[in-house]
Amino acid sequence: MVDKNSKVLIRKDTINLRRKYGRSKQINIIERDAYVPEGIEDDIKQDILRRKAIIATDVAVKYDVRVSTIKLLLAKYAKEGLIKLFDPSSNFKIYVPI
Repeated sequence: MVDKNSKVLIRKDTINLRRKYGRSKQINIIERDAYVPEGIEDDIKQDILRRKAIIATDVAVKYDVRVSTIKLLLAKYAKEGLIKLFDPSSNFKIYVPI
């Protein structure tokens, strides 16, 4: 059995929306993992410290983890003092490494 610390779980699926005539639509669904494995968390930390600006969606897409999980991880790093918010008054959170 594979534990959650070794790799990221991703489920990809395609749904066909059939129509009677003409082109049919396809929707791609990607269900990302809700947990960050320890090995990937180290990679994320190293990648974050090399970037000029950090946005949660960019990191989530790159490592195939949910955006909400990455937001919690970025908040944890902000408390530790590794990164800080670029503009705290903005709704769009951009982090900058210290």
